[in-house]
Amino acid sequence: MDHTYCVIIAGGKGERFWPLSADQMPKPFLKLVGEKTMIQLTLERLAGFVPYERIFVALGASHLSVARDQLPQLPVQNFIVEPEGRDTAPAIGFAAISLLERDPGAIMVVVPADHYIPDIDRFRRTIAHGVSIARKGNYLVTIGIRPVRPETGYGYINARKVFSMSDEGACFSVDRFVEKPDMKRAVEYLNEGNYYWNAGMFIWRAETLLAGIERHMPDLCRGLTEIRDAFASRKKSRIGEVYRSFKKESIDYGLMEKADNVLMIPGEFKWDDVGTWNSLLRVMEHDENGNYSSGEAVCMLDTRDSVVYGEGIPVGTIGVSNLVVVASKHGVLVCHGDRTQEVREIARTLEVRGVRENSRKGLGRQ
Repeated sequence: MDHTYCVIIAGGKGERFWPLSADQMPKPFLKLVGEKTMIQLTLERLAGFVPYERIFVALGASHLSVARDQLPQLPVQNFIVEPEGRDTAPAIGFAAISLLERDPGAIMVVVPADHYIPDIDRFRRTIAHGVSIARKGNYLVTIGIRPVRPETGYGYINARKVFSMSDEGACFSVDRFVEKPDMKRAVEYLNEGNYYWNAGMFIWRAETLLAGIERHMPDLCRGLTEIRDAFASRKKSRIGEVYRSFKKESIDYGLMEKADNVLMIPGEFKWDDVGTWNSLLRVMEHDENGNYSSGEAVCMLDTRDSVVYGEGIPVGTIGVSNLVVVASKHGVLVCHGDRTQEVREIARTLEVRGVRENSRKGLGRQ
C-alpha cells in the first residue's frame, strides 16, 4: 500500500480580495485565475499524484458546504473540519492525527488551497522527490521557490548546503527562515542566490511531524494527544473543547523555524500565491495596455496597467492607470495598484463596524 496522502489547507479569510471574498466565500473558493476556483485547481494538480481517496481538505465548518459542492470527487469523510480557526499549526497537527487514525504509516503532502501553479507536471515531480526523501528518515521537508524578482510580500528560506543529490534533483539543509524583508534585503536575497521563497508546502511522515510538535510546541502536543484519545473514545464534544483552547500559531513559526531536521527541495515550476488583486497582473493575460479585466460588463477607456473586476455589476474606467477597481454584491473597491496589500484593513474595519451595528440592532430588540 502507498502511504502517501495529500492535505489541502483551506483556512483563512482571503481579506486582501475584498469585496469579492467574504466570510462565507473566501479566496480558495473564488474563480480568480480562470473558470475554476482556486481549490478546484489545487485538487486537479494533486489528483494525478494520488487517488481522490487519499486527498483530504482541512477547513472550517462554515466552509464545508461550499467545499463539498465544489469538490464532489472527494469522499465526505475526507473533509477534516476544524472546530475553530487556529492557524496552520493546529490545523496541520489535527490533520496528522486524523490521518494516523486511518494509516499509522501516513506520509503527508501539505499544500495551500489557493496558489497558482500552471506547470502541473513539474509540480508533481517535485512532490514525488519530497515524498522519496520523507520515506527515508525523520525529515521535515519544505519546498522553496527560486525568486524571479525582489519580493517583499513573501517569507524566505535560506538554504546553502546540499544534503543529497539524486536524479530527482538537489535537496538542501535549511539554515534559517526569514520573515518578509524590505526591498533592499529582497534585492540582496535575489542576487545572493541561496534564498528561496517560502511557498508553505510541506512533506513529512505524520509521526515525524507530531514528534516535532512534541519537542517544540508542547502545549499543542498535549492538546493533540487529548484529541487523539477523544477520537478513540468517540467523544466528539471533547475534540471541539480542546481545539478551541489552542492558541493561534503558524507551522512556520511554531515548528519549522525551530527544528533542526528541516530540508528543502527547490520547486522548479512557476508559482504565485496570488495574494493580492494586483498579483493577477503577474499570472493572467493582459490586453495591449497592460490591463486585466473580468466581467461581462467591463469597459475601459484610456486605462493602463490596471485590474478591473465586475461581478454582475457594470464597471467603467476612463483615463486612469495602476488602479484596482472591483465591484461585487459585497461592495466596491478602488485602490492604487501599489497598495493592494492594505485591502485587508478595509475588510477588517468593515467587519468590526458590522459587528457593532449588529450589536446595536440586537440591543434595540431587547
